[in-house]
Amino acid sequence: MVSILISMSLFAFSIEYLRNNKRFFSKLFNSLFGFMLRETESKGRLTGATWLLIGWSITVMLFEMPIAVAALLFLSIGDSIAALAGKLYPKGQIGDKTFSGTLFGFVISLILVLMVNQALLPMVILLGAIAAMGIELIPTKVNDNLTIPIFSGSVMMLMDRII
Repeated sequence: MVSILISMSLFAFSIEYLRNNKRFFSKLFNSLFGFMLRETESKGRLTGATWLLIGWSITVMLFEMPIAVAALLFLSIGDSIAALAGKLYPKGQIGDKTFSGTLFGFVISLILVLMVNQALLPMVILLGAIAAMGIELIPTKVNDNLTIPIFSGSVMMLMDRII
């Protein structure tokens, strides 16, 4: 899995380089995917997809499988639900995030991870979910596709050893 994720991350970096440095490729990329780009991504910053692959790669390398799976579900499900719910029910604005979205992301991802996980204690998963959605809510310059799985995975690894 690590080899596949690293290969995909390198491929994503290649695409990023081409879209930012080769006119033909930039036009092609923007005609296909421009409607999905955030303003900062259109100006040359890494896309969320590239950050996602980097976050996945690092998470799978750093953590044992039960923790990595939980952390990646917090990212994939929790962050997605937080974004959707935050747009539908925008309560408690913090930067470009909402407390309502974070709460929805927390609840849904916690339930899902509790359902699929067979190795970690529920308290470890609860603390991981709090860490994941807490870091999702905090406005930082670092993309949350990187911070969510690494921070929540670190908290779960620490708690798994302590509890």
